[in-house]
Amino acid sequence: MPRNETVTPNQPAYYGSSQTALLVMDYLNILVDMMANPERQTLIDSVNLLLATARKNKVPIIHCLIDSNIDPPSTSKIYEQWFTTNKPAFEANPKLAQEYAEFAPPANITGRLESVSHRLPGPRSAFINKDLLPFLREDLGVKSLILGGIGTSGVVLGTALQGTDEDFIVTVVEDAVWDPNAQVNRDLLDVVFPVSAWVVSTKEAVGYMKRD
Repeated sequence: MPRNETVTPNQPAYYGSSQTALLVMDYLNILVDMMANPERQTLIDSVNLLLATARKNKVPIIHCLIDSNIDPPSTSKIYEQWFTTNKPAFEANPKLAQEYAEFAPPANITGRLESVSHRLPGPRSAFINKDLLPFLREDLGVKSLILGGIGTSGVVLGTALQGTDEDFIVTVVEDAVWDPNAQVNRDLLDVVFPVSAWVVSTKEAVGYMKRD
């Protein structure tokens, strides 16, 4: 049942914790390490609060990550870059391709409330993993997605656009996303995402994950 009867079904506040999922996407060491303070600390604090709130309120968490052991398709624009730059870097230092330790799920992760979804390099959307959509929709009964990730012009953009096309209510947490291009980051948050998704503060997103 909706948690808040005073809002409409196209708003994230309409759905309680039982119909909401938190997607934390591509918080890889190689990307988090690119950030400088104070933006880096702001993002870390935001994601840690989102994760803690989701765990406390039994909101499903999906860690959406690139599988660096899989090569991109030969048709991908990043195909040459992958073999000349990315893959050698990951092979030399596998930690770069791992999720930032503060955000990673517990080592003994089991069950439906926290899981990992891997996808091949190249495509932006986390939904390129074909198991993710039925898991969210059929197994979990999710209607509303809360998104955080790096980069804003990559996995966040791809997942947000496909998520809205799949009829999810999509919310992008402003402090939990980052892009190397600051202007692109702002344009996406201020202009592109609001057309079909919600852009909110960490505090607002936390409110959407409180118990029904």
